[in-house]
Amino acid sequence: MDASLQILTLISLAAQNVAWPQDPIPRLHIKHREVMGQRFLGNESHVEHFKLLDRAATSILIGARNAIYNVSLHDLTEIVDQRLQWSSTDAHQQLCNLKGRDPDECQNYVRVFGRQGPDHFLVCGTNAYKPLCRQFTIKDGAYVKKSEIDGLGLCPYDPRHNSTAVFAEGQLYAATVADFTGGEPLIHREKIRTERSDLNQLNGPNFVSSFAYQDYVFFFYRETAVEYMNCGKAVYSRVGRVCQHDKGGPHAFSDRWTSFLKARLNCSVPGEYPFYFNEIQSTSDVTEGRYAGKSARLVYAVFTTPVNSIGGSAVCAFSMDNILEVFQSAFKEQETINSNWLRVLPEKVPEPRPGACVNDSRTLPDITVNFVKAHPLMDDAVQSYFSLPVITKTSFNYRFTKVVVDSQVKALDGKAYDVLYIGTDDGRVLKALNTRAPETRVNVSQVIVSDVQVLKFGQAVKDLLVVHLAGEASKLMVFADSEIRAVPLHHCDSPAAATCKTCVALQDPHCAWDAIANLCVAVPTKLHDSDNSKTLFQDIPTGRHRNCGYEQEINKYDGTRPWSLA
Repeated sequence: MDASLQILTLISLAAQNVAWPQDPIPRLHIKHREVMGQRFLGNESHVEHFKLLDRAATSILIGARNAIYNVSLHDLTEIVDQRLQWSSTDAHQQLCNLKGRDPDECQNYVRVFGRQGPDHFLVCGTNAYKPLCRQFTIKDGAYVKKSEIDGLGLCPYDPRHNSTAVFAEGQLYAATVADFTGGEPLIHREKIRTERSDLNQLNGPNFVSSFAYQDYVFFFYRETAVEYMNCGKAVYSRVGRVCQHDKGGPHAFSDRWTSFLKARLNCSVPGEYPFYFNEIQSTSDVTEGRYAGKSARLVYAVFTTPVNSIGGSAVCAFSMDNILEVFQSAFKEQETINSNWLRVLPEKVPEPRPGACVNDSRTLPDITVNFVKAHPLMDDAVQSYFSLPVITKTSFNYRFTKVVVDSQVKALDGKAYDVLYIGTDDGRVLKALNTRAPETRVNVSQVIVSDVQVLKFGQAVKDLLVVHLAGEASKLMVFADSEIRAVPLHHCDSPAAATCKTCVALQDPHCAWDAIANLCVAVPTKLHDSDNSKTLFQDIPTGRHRNCGYEQEINKYDGTRPWSLA
């Protein structure tokens, strides 16, 4: 959609009953020089391309340039005697240079990690543009190399490439590229992969995340939409799915998935002419909670508009049950090269159902395997769990990059809220929530509690992690290419929240006004004392409390626009 058409779409939305959600105004702005917290910088002489590989109880493993760092979550110091050094050989670096790559690219950037047992794990690195994997064991506290295998199809060539990998039941599932130029994308598990050069399966994808769920492994990515090609070119967001126990097909299909299916993810502002945020950038882990009185498992995902259009970002939520249902719905097909893409009629779908998980996929009839190969796309899109994106932001200054969830944070009224931390490409972290989530799915109230410039301007947020440690204040880990910062989950003690009105106006489940101490305090430190809870004031839906001097009519406030803190 070009810029002029998007402007017309915004105008038409304004004329419809469905109103365009106003960009929420952050209650707090915290500048970079005001950010307090721990830092980890690794080797400061070059760009590390940090990647979060694994989370243990009190430490994290960080993939970097020629190393894996083991970093304490208590204070972000490195556990030096547990560092794994792994550099490319001189021969591999020389070959990389001959291919036209510079010395910084011809290093080994560790991208993939998976535990295969208590003391056994697999590590993969870019290895000077010749991906390589090694199996290690831990013996007497030291890393011992067991074996080495080709990393082709398991690890990207370039640390900046959009790839993803996940271990499930001891096996590595990877979505990356299988050639030097990045022109052969694939979703791969040992001996099984997607089709080569089949645009119906993968069409220039950018993979953003993956995880195992029930009997499946899910992949989230964006790609050029084959179903839109007769109308021009567009990028759509997808969720792909394979069965964990897929053993490949019969005969010539022995090294191909029999269960790969994909569906479009719809993150849009609804209306007669919906406004789409088409390009997925990241997802959260699966979050379990209660929404509008019902239990659900949700995945939050960051979406943006194309770079050559109106600058817009959004976070939408998707139900795992809804994702599973879409993969049981109708298939989509294009009968001839000039035909429109249409729903496949039920009578044309063979039995057993194509793409289903079976005990032994090698026994499937050829007609079923051929059908799923030619029809990987579902007709239905996965719709957003709420009627609108949870957060939208139109800005030429920055775009969203990452999202992580502090799930089901309980407020003083007993309701639970998913608190979102959203990273941007200019180093900000926005703290946001939908204050209507406990009550309804048909409307949202977007609130941005804080806008914190965690990283120096221009550094993109590459990952986020919420950390809760016993006996310590909870923190948010913010990852950049060569820096990791730990910052508080809340800023209740900010001077901008120094009065009852301004504290409650944050609409932050982590914060409340303490009428005894005359301070804005963190709620978890007070909830254990039931007597004190009576003197804590908080109102998440409205941001106004009668004990702060407001009149009763504030209950009419719908929460869709910020109140003045004056």
